[in-house]
Amino acid sequence: MGRLFVGPSLESGWFAPSFLSVVGVDQVTALVSGLKGDFGGLVAVHEHAQSGRVELERAEVPFTVTLDGTGRIAGLFFGPPQPTHGDPAALAERIASAVGESAVLLLVDGKELASRNAGAPMAVGSAVKLVVLKAYEEAIRDGTLTRDRVIPLDAADRSLPTGVLQRLAPGTPVTVETLAALMIQQSDNTATDALIRLLGPAAMELLSPRNTPFLTTGALFRLAAKGAEAKRTAYGAGTPEERRVILDELAGVSLPSPSDLLPRATWRDAEWYLTAREQCGLLLELRDAPALNGSPEPLVAVEGWRWTGYKGGSEFGVLNLSAAGITADGRPVCAVLTANGDRPQPEDRLARLFSTLFRSAEKSR
Repeated sequence: MGRLFVGPSLESGWFAPSFLSVVGVDQVTALVSGLKGDFGGLVAVHEHAQSGRVELERAEVPFTVTLDGTGRIAGLFFGPPQPTHGDPAALAERIASAVGESAVLLLVDGKELASRNAGAPMAVGSAVKLVVLKAYEEAIRDGTLTRDRVIPLDAADRSLPTGVLQRLAPGTPVTVETLAALMIQQSDNTATDALIRLLGPAAMELLSPRNTPFLTTGALFRLAAKGAEAKRTAYGAGTPEERRVILDELAGVSLPSPSDLLPRATWRDAEWYLTAREQCGLLLELRDAPALNGSPEPLVAVEGWRWTGYKGGSEFGVLNLSAAGITADGRPVCAVLTANGDRPQPEDRLARLFSTLFRSAEKSR
């Protein structure tokens, strides 16, 4: 492990053929270079059997390694970096590697320890499902809905993946709490559109007026598809009333196939927009929602914390990562990273930096 982080270059002879058939030396080189660039040079390697920690200048990186019979690397896994110093502002600056514009916020016990463009509306993709969850939880609180209410899926709810419900036949009965859980835990688009139909778009528009009219995921896919360029441009330039007319026209258009979606950024004309501060408000307000209390997201799971909740979103040129938690000593924490550009975002690197930013709250006072 030490020579991976010290040598000027990696040699293919260090790796088993079975490893190289799946992962190239250039990929390992890029990963190691990225870790050193973000967290400094090697300080020490702490090993225990086939696992341990690589100690860098600003973080420790857990690893698991397996060797073949001749001592070559046959398996290699790096976990989320654990910051050794609470320096959120420095971490936020390194996030400037995002393509295009970015926004960063780290909120600890009500104090903004790192903030850049935190009040700027940014395209957030599926992270807008937090708005739907907020409207749903308000309906539960007001008694309009109960968590065990069963509704049939409608043909109009069917959307494209991510998710699993698009595979089910119209009329399939589902509890509304299952819809909420799938919407957050698996980012299920069909579950999301079923909840939007049930709650009514006005419920989300009241919570997030900027996103009026409130798009279903199916409507966004129709606007982003090949052949919809004119409607998408008109939608981006239109008033809320003009946009509603366009959505009514698209309601009769068949759902596109994934291959019909354009491999370019369309978020300037059709998208959901939230600020980092709005996202933190939503996450912390929703910390008791069952949908945010499922299996912890490994990216932000911190041992000993009382709770962590996560929601992200991505599409071409857009990446959003947002998480909140309650530390072992009871401090509320929230971190948001959003990047918007015209090219694909460096998702792996930004996710690594975001995870470290979130975890830095534990060492920040």
